[in-house]
Amino acid sequence: MKLESHLPRQSPWLYITPLLNAILLLLVYFLFSSGFVIQSGITVEKPRSSSRLTGFDRAHIITLAPGNEVPMYYDGRRVNFDELTRLLVEGRAGERRVIIHHDRQAPSGRVVEVINLAQELGYEAALSTTPSPAPLAP
Repeated sequence: MKLESHLPRQSPWLYITPLLNAILLLLVYFLFSSGFVIQSGITVEKPRSSSRLTGFDRAHIITLAPGNEVPMYYDGRRVNFDELTRLLVEGRAGERRVIIHHDRQAPSGRVVEVINLAQELGYEAALSTTPSPAPLAP
């Protein structure tokens, strides 16, 4: 005995719409979340560079803000040079990478001191920059 449905046939768009909705939401999520990966929370005007920073997703962030005293922040918390040294020594068991967000107006001597400190303590250090615009094709 053959069973037949007496219900009206549904459109295939009824089943495709939720799939397209999920794909669109994932696309939007990945497009907008990638910009928040290495933001420090302290506003600095970073220098421009065409290089790319890879492999530093979980790195600690050291920020050197502009000013006479060159305020320093370690993962968003204000520190002085001695506290920064202590925190880097204590954190050597975890992630051994640091990203240095420095303002263009910060003295280069202080930036070099922080890089040297991180490298002496066994950290990989990277400078964060703003992407420069792509050159025009000839």
